[in-house]
Amino acid sequence: MMRPFILFLLALPLLAACATPGYDYSARMVPTFPEAVAYRDVSVGRFRGPAGDVAESEFARMLDETTLDGAHWFGIAGSDGRRGVYDGEVHIESWEAETRFERKRECVEYDAPFDCEHRAIVETECTEETVEVSVTATLRDRETGRRVFTQTQGGGANHETCVDVAQYEDEGQTLGVWRDPVHSSYSAWDAPYGMVADATVEAVRRFRTDIAPYDATVRAEIMTKGLIPEEQNDPRFQAAVDATKRGEMLGACAQWDALARDWPDAPAILHNLGACAEARGDMTTAQLRYARAAEIAQHIPLLKDQQAQPIFDALARVSGRRMDDTFLNRATDSPEMPDVPAAPPAESGS
Repeated sequence: MMRPFILFLLALPLLAACATPGYDYSARMVPTFPEAVAYRDVSVGRFRGPAGDVAESEFARMLDETTLDGAHWFGIAGSDGRRGVYDGEVHIESWEAETRFERKRECVEYDAPFDCEHRAIVETECTEETVEVSVTATLRDRETGRRVFTQTQGGGANHETCVDVAQYEDEGQTLGVWRDPVHSSYSAWDAPYGMVADATVEAVRRFRTDIAPYDATVRAEIMTKGLIPEEQNDPRFQAAVDATKRGEMLGACAQWDALARDWPDAPAILHNLGACAEARGDMTTAQLRYARAAEIAQHIPLLKDQQAQPIFDALARVSGRRMDDTFLNRATDSPEMPDVPAAPPAESGS
């Protein structure tokens, strides 16, 4: 379990370097199944299959820990008495193992702590087992029995054991892998219960964003290149981009504002001003800025669609954010079911 996590940490600087610069902000997100928002007074029924009891307890724990704006989300019923129950099943997808054969130089005898007397070559067999499960959860209306939705999430668990199988004198032998890995597949029904339970917990936790609103970090990305000569050639444009990369949002946004006064019809500048408004939570202004930038971009001769695509993506994102905010404000003000938001129409640069 540790090796993938370590690789992820090592990759973070590369991911940060490759990310498009912009301004991060926190936003409330509508769950994958918006209709589930109406069911805030719910219970957990039976989850069939191996580790079903684990799925039940973990699902109940997740419901109890779910919050929005600092308040518990579940446990509130609508005036019409809506009630729901979650049930489901656990299925073991696979139980597999990979055995690796490694040769390394180790200290096998010490004179004192940290004082190695004798080093030797040690051959080791390391077996990493992996169990994959799928958990299916269904939300049912308790009064009518109607199935509101069904969703399946997967989870996995890893366990590694290493055994020294040989030791001999160091005579300059080649270190590293001394034999090709061996892959094995076993009967899923015989998978170790502890690993099945761990994988089930991981799968259940993935239902969090399916069933209730949640907070997420959203990036309002900026355009790093101008689309018309005026903004391309103004050195302040690159200075504002550089300030954004350094995390200086206030300084960068002040620069975009100054540029917009001189170049009011520059689409990339308007887009970046929209990003500033979006990060401040002013979605109305952001949508107006993005819409104006899109309108101008559509009339630039010989402009490639790909160059202007960030503008149309931003306009679609903010339109969706405004719809989601309206939906969640109604849901927060009243536990009764608000109108489910429809997906915003796809924007086109053509």
